[in-house]
Amino acid sequence: MYTPQTEPVRTLTLPEPKVNRAVVRFFRAIMHPFARIIKFRLPVILHPERMVDSWHAFNAGKIRLLVGFRHAYGDDPQMMVYTIHKALPRYAKKIGRPLRGLTHVHFVYGAEVPLWSGSFVRWVLPKAGALPVNHVKMDSPGMNRIRNVLSHGNYPLALAPEGHVTHSSETVEELESGTARFCFWCMEDLERENRKEDMVFLPVSIHYRYHPRAEKQLARMLTDMEKETGLSRPETGGADTGSRLARLGKTLLDQLDAFYREEQGSLPENQASVLEAALRACERFFALPHDGAPSNRIYRVRSAAWDRLFRSDIDSLTPLGSALAGRESGEAWYAMRHLETASILHQMSLTAIPERSTLEVYIEIANNFFDLVERLKGGTLKNRANRFMKYPVIVPGTPVIMNEYRELYRNDKRAALDKATARFRDSYLECIREYREAYPR
Repeated sequence: MYTPQTEPVRTLTLPEPKVNRAVVRFFRAIMHPFARIIKFRLPVILHPERMVDSWHAFNAGKIRLLVGFRHAYGDDPQMMVYTIHKALPRYAKKIGRPLRGLTHVHFVYGAEVPLWSGSFVRWVLPKAGALPVNHVKMDSPGMNRIRNVLSHGNYPLALAPEGHVTHSSETVEELESGTARFCFWCMEDLERENRKEDMVFLPVSIHYRYHPRAEKQLARMLTDMEKETGLSRPETGGADTGSRLARLGKTLLDQLDAFYREEQGSLPENQASVLEAALRACERFFALPHDGAPSNRIYRVRSAAWDRLFRSDIDSLTPLGSALAGRESGEAWYAMRHLETASILHQMSLTAIPERSTLEVYIEIANNFFDLVERLKGGTLKNRANRFMKYPVIVPGTPVIMNEYRELYRNDKRAALDKATARFRDSYLECIREYREAYPR
């Protein structure tokens, strides 16, 4: 189904990011039909005044604003674009505080995104003013670009503090401290320039709901995956959704365990050991050390693989060098298959399936299982399932005034980063609590 990449590709160089208002307005005009194509309904915003007030304060020159959205699904950036350009102005008008002008943000994205995405994405990112950042290598130009936009840009900055897709909308694991660092850098710039704006972080949690008829779609999706993994379909009425997912998760883990047991030798039968085996398998391709937190190891391997798949020296290679570069590309592609497996195993459990839960929870788990199956076959994030019409619920949290940490930051930067990042995490947990109150299970 997926063809290995056995030839390197010339490294991509995108234009310098700069908002093209004509392009942005054009896509804003066609956003509703585009959203239907990717199966989004217009988002519901809980507590819209938090978001509206933040935008008004930014437009009035009272604050600098960083919007931190959760990244549980692959299409969260698209959802945030839809929310900011369409839902936010509508809710602002609804509560009697209309927003004037273009509601837009500078999105921060991983520098690897243009490498695996299509030509359209590579064309539109710089024209939307989106800012690339490298998660592994020292990226001074990228950091300086982000800092300048946050301190002086005409639009707020938006990023995902988790730094990657987490596969879980109602749990919050580790957040990258870089988000708080950007906020404190902006505070330093404001002080140096004798400006009076506050630096504000606005947490945003994203959730999806589904029409009841999605239950039949979910049942068909489970049947497809059962066939894919060699499971017989339960007799009608013989198994509910929770038990089918539990059986499927165990089968996936058993098959992964058997695969890596053959590769690695003796392994204890649990997901943590399979994750470790997958990480070691891809690290061996690049002679990388088997140490560090799984998230750091994943970033490290991904960077090494992209360096072999996308090269800047293609034109200078000899025929033999070109042949060897092709071999390196093929090895990197196969290493990435282990990595894609590891990245999902690191974020979700294959066996912790609730016996009784909501349709939303089961669809999230099923989508994750489908994602894993496709990646085992050679797919990537862009091959995620998109079978269900999504009814988004956006939950902006109470804005965090970063100036409250000014004195701590002056005295102990590390402590300020840790405390602010912990505050961000608490804010997301509060957003999730508010979502559950609005939509109880």
